[in-house]
Amino acid sequence: MKLAYTLDQMIALQSGGGYFDLHNNYELVSALHDGDRGYLHFVKRTAAWVKGADPSHLAVAFEQVSHFQVSEGMPLPTSVQEIGFKEPGDLDTDSWMLEPGVGPVHMLFRVEDDHFIRIGAETSFLLTSWPTT
Repeated sequence: MKLAYTLDQMIALQSGGGYFDLHNNYELVSALHDGDRGYLHFVKRTAAWVKGADPSHLAVAFEQVSHFQVSEGMPLPTSVQEIGFKEPGDLDTDSWMLEPGVGPVHMLFRVEDDHFIRIGAETSFLLTSWPTT
């Protein structure tokens, strides 16, 4: 999987000079799979520690999706606990790779209460919505 951002400390995405902490500063509000595209939509928390200048919405977009799995019963909104990568045949959600490597991989988002989202795709990029005030 080719990423148009970098993963930092298994909880944050860095792109275009922005640093987006998906564990502390954003809540996952939806996971959508539509044909060969997938999207994870995040909304900025209203907590005091979150910077006002951070985007109010983020979407992690996936193209040429070959696998899109949301664990059964996953509640929304929820918090991301960890992000990593798995080989497609490896079903263990308790261990993963820190980097996507060179072969096909799935990106794994572990969320609250051991729920997860697992996505296999060719590429992934980040969409942001910056505040207007």
